[in-house]
Amino acid sequence: MPTAQTASDLITATETVFRLIDAGDYDTLAPMMTTDAAAVLTRDLILDTWAQAVADTGNLTGCRDTGLELPDGTPVDPGEAVRGSLIGQTIIDCEAGQWVGRVAYDPDRNIVGILVVPPNHGQLPF
Repeated sequence: MPTAQTASDLITATETVFRLIDAGDYDTLAPMMTTDAAAVLTRDLILDTWAQAVADTGNLTGCRDTGLELPDGTPVDPGEAVRGSLIGQTIIDCEAGQWVGRVAYDPDRNIVGILVVPPNHGQLPF
C-alpha cells in the first residue's frame, strides 16, 4: 500500500515539474513519470510545447498559488496526509503572461499527466 504523503510534498513536486520543464531537464523529469506517461509525454512533446509557451508569454518567472486537489476537485489542505490519485495545480507566471499548470499523480506519486493551459481554460481531462 502506498505511503501517505503530505500535501506539501506534492505541492513542492508540482512546482519542481514546471521548473524542470523550463530548464529543459527532461532527463530528471522522465523518471518521475510512469512508463506509459513517459511514452506519451516525450522529450520533444514536452520541450516543444514549453518552447511555444515561452514564445507566447516569455520566460518563466515563478509559480504561485500552488495547491493539491482530489480528482473530483476537492482541495487538499497542505498539512494533510493524503493517499490515492491527486492533482497538483499552479499558476505559472511568465514575463508577459500566465499559464495554469496541472500535474496528475498516481497513488505511488508517479506523474501520469501534465497540462499547461491558459488561465481561462474550459473543461480539462484532469
